[in-house]
Amino acid sequence: MQEIGKGLNKIFNLSIITSVIIFVLGVFLFFEPDTIIRMISIILGVIILIPGITSLLDYRKTKYQPNLVTGVITVIIGLILIINTKFVASILPFILGIYFVINGINRLQYALELKRQKISPYRSSFFLSLLIIICGILFIINPFGGAVTITQVIGIFMIIYAILDIWNSMIIKKEMKQTRDRVIEAIIEEKK
Repeated sequence: MQEIGKGLNKIFNLSIITSVIIFVLGVFLFFEPDTIIRMISIILGVIILIPGITSLLDYRKTKYQPNLVTGVITVIIGLILIINTKFVASILPFILGIYFVINGINRLQYALELKRQKISPYRSSFFLSLLIIICGILFIINPFGGAVTITQVIGIFMIIYAILDIWNSMIIKKEMKQTRDRVIEAIIEEKK
């Protein structure tokens, strides 16, 4: 039983740490959108460019055709990201939206499990999960124009998401602890 508790603690602590990082990134996106867009784009470009160059060097040694194709494609994508930083601003909402929707669905499953266990504050967890999913859908739909405006809106949504996710994690963690304590008490009672 303690192993399960430790495992759940690790999951919840990781979730809170991730949410804090998303919160900080959201603040930076809101207040420094141009700098963040350029920085993310350049970092992603370099990350993609390095394997592309490696594939081209491997092709030169081995003459293995797929290395040439992979190398050329990844080098082009890497250079586009480094040179055209606004490209990242156009795809970032979509990627974050997918992440938020998946995370919100996972949290919704937790909330439904709390309901199934007849744990009373499942409603707030359910509501927060729906808000996270809605934030993700708004990112995917992306009705806003202009890279800077999009980035600032992403920053606001990331801040909202992080706050909701931390709050939701704390509610679920508290309820899981209370459920675990009740199970332990029931086991102790049965042994008497």
